[in-house]
Amino acid sequence: MRFPVAIIALCAVWDVTASCAQRSRTRGADSIPPAESKAWVEHAKQGDLFVTQNASYDFVRVLGDDGETYTTLLVLHTDRNEWSASEEGINGTVTLTAWRVGKANEYERSWSLHAPGNVGRPLSDLRMFQVSNWPCCSAPFENIYFSLHDGRKLYTTNGVPEKGRFGQDSGLVTVNKYDGGRHSQTRYVGFGMAGDFQKGKPTLQYGTDEEIKQRFSLLGREYGDNFDVPQVYVTGDGKQLLSDLPLEGQFVFTIVLKFEDGNEALIPVENDVVRADKATLPAGYSLRLEKQP
Repeated sequence: MRFPVAIIALCAVWDVTASCAQRSRTRGADSIPPAESKAWVEHAKQGDLFVTQNASYDFVRVLGDDGETYTTLLVLHTDRNEWSASEEGINGTVTLTAWRVGKANEYERSWSLHAPGNVGRPLSDLRMFQVSNWPCCSAPFENIYFSLHDGRKLYTTNGVPEKGRFGQDSGLVTVNKYDGGRHSQTRYVGFGMAGDFQKGKPTLQYGTDEEIKQRFSLLGREYGDNFDVPQVYVTGDGKQLLSDLPLEGQFVFTIVLKFEDGNEALIPVENDVVRADKATLPAGYSLRLEKQP
């Protein structure tokens, strides 16, 4: 049975990130919807609208917490972008559907999502999927990370992603403690937000590849549309690293947010808990604990 690409994300709401579980099993290549890329022009009084819709498949091997077993996913993501000379920026949406691949060429549809963004791609070694929004004018990149387990929304960062662990582009800082399962002993640090910087505040996010454990807003700074994205790195065990920090003991380290004007926020983590009460902040700055989204 074939499913047209247009209905992959019926469970999602336009402009609001959503995911849903759909447990149906099918066999064979004919059970998977065709991945079709196309482009067209829509003519209107206010100007022509140029539309591209690019679909792509990826087999993604996701390592389990035991560090030995893998789950294989078939991921279909479709990036749709619209550009018009009468408007600034490129409006886009990313649609994603994941199937678990079983024996005998069996596919179990697991989850799907529909999110604002211009391009998406799987980051298998992080067990996440990244959706990026291209900036308009002086605005920064917006990078949103979703769990490959169930499609739930996790982290948001700003700026051009740098090379992360294993060479995969990521705006996240990774902290590893090597005394157990590979992913169960990994934490991520992200800083940023998506949307209107005049109305919202970027948040510091700390957690795993399955959930965000804590979120804090950094108050006392005016961000504006041309958001001054800080350099985010961590220090611990005598090391200072931008992308991947290996720890030999407990989760004890310091998160550093360094802005272009030289201001720094030093935020300690003790025994896997962000200690905002012990943070060293520039004059007039404060941290506010936020509810989970």
